Amino acid sequence: MTPVIAFFNQKGGTAKTTSTLNVGAALAERGYRVLSLDLDPQASLTMALGIDIARLEVSVYDLLVEDPLPLSETIVATRIAGFDLVPSHPDLAAAELELLNALERERRLAHALAAAEPLPYDYVLIDSPPALNILSVNILVAATALVIPIEPHPLSLMVLRRLFETVNRVRRLNPRLTVLGFLPTKVHHSSRLVADMLATLRERFPDLPLLPSIPLSIKGAEAVAEHTSILQYQPRSPLAAAYRQAAAAIVELVGSTSRV
Repeated sequence: MTPVIAFFNQKGGTAKTTSTLNVGAALAERGYRVLSLDLDPQASLTMALGIDIARLEVSVYDLLVEDPLPLSETIVATRIAGFDLVPSHPDLAAAELELLNALERERRLAHALAAAEPLPYDYVLIDSPPALNILSVNILVAATALVIPIEPHPLSLMVLRRLFETVNRVRRLNPRLTVLGFLPTKVHHSSRLVADMLATLRERFPDLPLLPSIPLSIKGAEAVAEHTSILQYQPRSPLAAAYRQAAAAIVELVGSTSRV
Protein backbone atom coordinates (compact mmCIF):
# COMPACT_ATOMS: atom_id res chain seq x y z
CA MET A 1 0.00 0.00 0.00
CA THR A 2 1.29 3.47 -0.87
CA PRO A 3 2.50 5.41 2.20
CA VAL A 4 0.25 8.38 2.95
CA ILE A 5 2.21 11.04 4.83
CA ALA A 6 0.45 14.11 6.22
CA PHE A 7 2.26 17.30 7.17
CA PHE A 8 0.09 18.01 10.16
CA ASN A 9 -0.09 20.72 12.81
CA GLN A 10 -3.21 22.61 13.83
CA LYS A 11 -1.11 25.72 14.46
CA GLY A 12 -0.76 28.07 11.51
CA GLY A 13 2.55 29.42 10.26
CA THR A 14 4.56 26.23 10.66
CA ALA A 15 5.43 25.89 6.94
CA LYS A 16 3.20 22.89 6.29
CA THR A 17 2.52 23.97 2.72
CA THR A 18 6.10 24.81 1.75
CA SER A 19 7.30 21.61 3.42
CA THR A 20 4.76 19.50 1.52
CA LEU A 21 5.80 21.18 -1.71
CA ASN A 22 9.55 20.96 -1.22
CA VAL A 23 9.70 17.50 0.34
CA GLY A 24 7.54 16.30 -2.53
CA ALA A 25 9.87 17.92 -5.03
CA ALA A 26 12.88 16.35 -3.29
CA LEU A 27 11.25 12.91 -3.42
CA ALA A 28 10.48 13.40 -7.12
CA GLU A 29 14.08 14.45 -7.68
CA ARG A 30 15.14 11.10 -6.17
CA GLY A 31 13.03 9.32 -8.79
CA TYR A 32 9.91 8.66 -6.73
CA ARG A 33 6.42 9.29 -8.08
CA VAL A 34 4.61 11.66 -5.75
CA LEU A 35 0.95 12.62 -5.39
CA SER A 36 0.10 15.52 -3.12
CA LEU A 37 -3.38 16.38 -1.82
CA ASP A 38 -4.18 19.95 -0.83
CA LEU A 39 -6.65 19.68 2.06
CA ASP A 40 -6.45 23.35 3.05
CA PRO A 41 -9.43 25.50 1.96
CA GLN A 42 -6.98 28.37 1.45
CA ALA A 43 -5.57 26.33 -1.46
CA SER A 44 -2.06 27.64 -0.80
CA LEU A 45 -0.30 24.56 -2.18
CA THR A 46 -2.50 24.61 -5.27
CA MET A 47 -1.73 28.26 -5.97
CA ALA A 48 1.96 27.80 -5.13
CA LEU A 49 2.13 25.28 -7.98
CA GLY A 50 0.66 27.80 -10.41
CA ILE A 51 -2.77 26.23 -10.73
CA ASP A 52 -5.63 28.67 -11.37
CA ILE A 53 -8.34 27.68 -8.91
CA ALA A 54 -10.92 29.70 -10.87
CA ARG A 55 -10.50 27.30 -13.80
CA LEU A 56 -10.74 24.07 -11.81
CA GLU A 57 -13.59 21.78 -12.79
CA VAL A 58 -13.03 19.38 -9.89
CA SER A 59 -10.99 19.54 -6.70
CA VAL A 60 -10.48 17.72 -3.44
CA TYR A 61 -13.82 19.17 -2.36
CA ASP A 62 -15.56 17.04 -4.99
CA LEU A 63 -13.54 14.02 -3.93
CA LEU A 64 -14.88 14.32 -0.38
CA VAL A 65 -18.44 15.43 -1.09
CA GLU A 66 -19.39 13.83 -4.40
CA ASP A 67 -20.01 10.10 -4.21
CA PRO A 68 -18.58 8.33 -6.05
CA LEU A 69 -15.84 10.33 -7.75
CA PRO A 70 -12.64 8.44 -8.66
CA LEU A 71 -9.42 9.91 -7.34
CA SER A 72 -7.97 9.79 -10.85
CA GLU A 73 -10.50 12.37 -12.06
CA THR A 74 -9.22 14.97 -9.58
CA ILE A 75 -5.47 14.68 -10.28
CA VAL A 76 -3.64 17.39 -12.22
CA ALA A 77 -0.02 17.49 -13.35
CA THR A 78 2.31 20.18 -12.05
CA ARG A 79 5.42 21.85 -13.42
CA ILE A 80 7.55 19.50 -11.32
CA ALA A 81 8.27 16.21 -13.07
CA GLY A 82 7.01 13.24 -11.09
CA PHE A 83 4.88 15.42 -8.81
CA ASP A 84 1.09 15.44 -9.29
CA LEU A 85 -1.60 17.20 -7.27
CA VAL A 86 -5.18 16.87 -6.17
CA PRO A 87 -5.92 20.60 -5.95
CA SER A 88 -7.95 22.45 -3.35
CA HIS A 89 -10.62 25.11 -3.79
CA PRO A 90 -12.21 27.62 -1.38
CA ASP A 91 -15.41 25.56 -1.64
CA LEU A 92 -13.66 23.09 0.64
CA ALA A 93 -14.52 25.37 3.56
CA ALA A 94 -18.15 24.27 3.12
CA ALA A 95 -17.28 20.59 3.46
CA GLU A 96 -17.71 20.72 7.25
CA LEU A 97 -21.43 21.44 6.91
CA GLU A 98 -22.00 19.33 3.82
CA LEU A 99 -20.51 16.25 5.47
CA LEU A 100 -22.48 16.77 8.67
CA ASN A 101 -25.00 14.03 7.87
CA ALA A 102 -22.82 11.95 5.54
CA LEU A 103 -22.25 8.31 6.38
CA GLU A 104 -18.74 7.68 7.75
CA ARG A 105 -17.91 11.32 7.15
CA GLU A 106 -14.55 10.96 8.87
CA ARG A 107 -13.53 8.21 6.42
CA ARG A 108 -14.33 9.93 3.13
CA LEU A 109 -10.70 10.58 2.24
CA ALA A 110 -9.57 7.14 3.38
CA HIS A 111 -12.24 5.47 1.24
CA ALA A 112 -11.28 7.56 -1.81
CA LEU A 113 -7.61 6.59 -1.48
CA ALA A 114 -8.38 2.93 -0.79
CA ALA A 115 -10.67 2.73 -3.82
CA ALA A 116 -7.80 3.94 -6.02
CA GLU A 117 -5.31 1.29 -4.89
CA PRO A 118 -2.96 0.22 -6.28
CA LEU A 119 -1.93 3.82 -6.77
CA PRO A 120 0.67 4.60 -9.47
CA TYR A 121 2.66 6.59 -6.91
CA ASP A 122 5.41 5.82 -4.42
CA TYR A 123 4.30 8.44 -1.90
CA VAL A 124 1.13 10.38 -1.16
CA LEU A 125 1.69 13.65 0.71
CA ILE A 126 -1.10 15.67 2.34
CA ASP A 127 -1.01 19.38 3.13
CA SER A 128 -3.23 19.98 6.17
CA PRO A 129 -5.28 23.00 7.25
CA PRO A 130 -4.34 25.00 10.37
CA ALA A 131 -7.32 23.65 12.30
CA LEU A 132 -8.79 20.63 14.05
CA ASN A 133 -12.04 19.90 12.22
CA ILE A 134 -13.65 17.26 10.03
CA LEU A 135 -11.01 17.82 7.34
CA SER A 136 -8.27 17.22 9.89
CA VAL A 137 -9.97 14.07 11.14
CA ASN A 138 -10.28 12.81 7.55
CA ILE A 139 -6.55 13.36 7.13
CA LEU A 140 -5.69 11.52 10.35
CA VAL A 141 -7.93 8.59 9.44
CA ALA A 142 -6.48 8.34 5.92
CA ALA A 143 -2.79 8.84 6.76
CA THR A 144 -0.32 6.12 7.55
CA ALA A 145 2.19 8.58 9.02
CA LEU A 146 2.50 12.16 10.22
CA VAL A 147 5.31 14.66 9.94
CA ILE A 148 4.83 17.55 12.36
CA PRO A 149 6.35 20.81 11.07
CA ILE A 150 7.10 23.00 14.04
CA GLU A 151 8.30 26.58 14.26
CA PRO A 152 10.88 27.48 16.96
CA HIS A 153 8.43 29.49 19.05
CA PRO A 154 7.09 28.89 22.57
CA LEU A 155 3.49 28.80 21.31
CA SER A 156 4.41 25.88 19.07
CA LEU A 157 5.21 23.78 22.12
CA MET A 158 2.07 24.88 23.93
CA VAL A 159 -0.29 23.45 21.30
CA LEU A 160 1.40 20.06 21.02
CA ARG A 161 -0.55 18.54 23.89
CA ARG A 162 -3.86 19.08 22.12
CA LEU A 163 -2.40 17.80 18.84
CA PHE A 164 -1.29 14.51 20.36
CA GLU A 165 -4.55 14.13 22.27
CA THR A 166 -6.34 14.33 18.92
CA VAL A 167 -3.92 11.88 17.30
CA ASN A 168 -4.41 9.37 20.10
CA ARG A 169 -8.21 9.63 19.88
CA VAL A 170 -8.14 9.12 16.12
CA ARG A 171 -6.01 5.99 16.51
CA ARG A 172 -9.20 4.22 17.55
CA LEU A 173 -10.32 4.75 13.95
CA ASN A 174 -6.86 4.36 12.40
CA PRO A 175 -4.62 2.09 14.50
CA ARG A 176 -1.89 2.08 11.84
CA LEU A 177 -1.23 5.84 12.24
CA THR A 178 2.36 6.60 13.22
CA VAL A 179 4.31 9.78 13.88
CA LEU A 180 7.55 9.96 11.93
CA GLY A 181 8.88 12.93 13.86
CA PHE A 182 9.16 16.69 14.09
CA LEU A 183 10.31 18.85 11.18
CA PRO A 184 11.79 22.06 12.63
CA THR A 185 11.09 24.92 10.22
CA LYS A 186 12.08 28.59 9.99
CA VAL A 187 15.17 27.76 12.01
CA HIS A 188 17.73 30.48 12.80
CA HIS A 189 20.64 28.33 13.91
CA SER A 190 22.37 31.08 15.90
CA SER A 191 19.29 31.66 18.07
CA ARG A 192 19.37 30.52 21.69
CA LEU A 193 15.58 30.19 21.58
CA VAL A 194 15.85 27.65 18.76
CA ALA A 195 18.43 25.60 20.66
CA ASP A 196 16.28 25.64 23.79
CA MET A 197 13.16 24.62 21.89
CA LEU A 198 14.86 21.72 20.13
CA ALA A 199 16.29 20.56 23.44
CA THR A 200 12.81 20.71 24.98
CA LEU A 201 11.37 18.64 22.14
CA ARG A 202 14.04 16.00 22.65
CA GLU A 203 13.32 15.95 26.39
CA ARG A 204 9.52 15.77 26.12
CA PHE A 205 9.37 13.39 23.15
CA PRO A 206 12.49 11.21 23.38
CA ASP A 207 11.00 8.52 21.12
CA LEU A 208 10.28 10.89 18.22
CA PRO A 209 13.07 11.87 15.81
CA LEU A 210 13.93 15.44 14.97
CA LEU A 211 14.17 15.59 11.19
CA PRO A 212 16.84 17.81 9.59
CA SER A 213 16.06 21.44 10.34
CA ILE A 214 14.78 23.77 7.63
CA PRO A 215 16.52 27.17 7.80
CA LEU A 216 14.70 30.48 7.82
CA SER A 217 15.03 31.86 4.29
CA ILE A 218 13.21 34.28 2.01
CA LYS A 219 14.16 32.02 -0.91
CA GLY A 220 11.24 29.71 -0.16
CA ALA A 221 8.77 32.55 -0.66
CA GLU A 222 10.58 33.59 -3.84
CA ALA A 223 10.20 30.06 -5.21
CA VAL A 224 6.48 30.10 -4.44
CA ALA A 225 6.18 33.41 -6.29
CA GLU A 226 7.65 31.60 -9.31
CA HIS A 227 5.15 28.75 -8.83
CA THR A 228 7.76 26.10 -8.20
CA SER A 229 9.81 24.47 -5.46
CA ILE A 230 13.08 25.68 -4.02
CA LEU A 231 14.77 22.69 -5.69
CA GLN A 232 13.85 24.06 -9.10
CA TYR A 233 14.29 27.72 -8.19
CA GLN A 234 17.67 27.54 -6.43
CA PRO A 235 18.82 23.91 -6.47
CA ARG A 236 22.17 24.62 -4.81
CA SER A 237 20.82 26.78 -1.98
CA PRO A 238 21.05 25.75 1.70
CA LEU A 239 17.25 25.63 1.78
CA ALA A 240 17.12 23.14 -1.10
CA ALA A 241 19.82 21.05 0.59
CA ALA A 242 17.83 21.02 3.84
CA TYR A 243 14.69 19.76 2.12
CA ARG A 244 16.69 17.06 0.34
CA GLN A 245 17.99 15.93 3.72
CA ALA A 246 14.50 15.99 5.21
CA ALA A 247 13.14 13.93 2.32
CA ALA A 248 15.93 11.38 2.71
CA ALA A 249 15.18 11.09 6.42
CA ILE A 250 11.47 10.60 5.74
CA VAL A 251 12.23 7.81 3.26
CA GLU A 252 14.22 6.05 5.99
CA LEU A 253 11.55 6.58 8.63
CA VAL A 254 8.52 5.45 6.62
CA GLY A 255 7.21 2.35 8.29
CA SER A 256 8.33 3.54 11.73
CA THR A 257 6.28 2.28 14.65
CA SER A 258 6.90 5.33 16.83
CA ARG A 259 4.07 6.08 19.19
CA VAL A 260 3.33 9.03 21.46
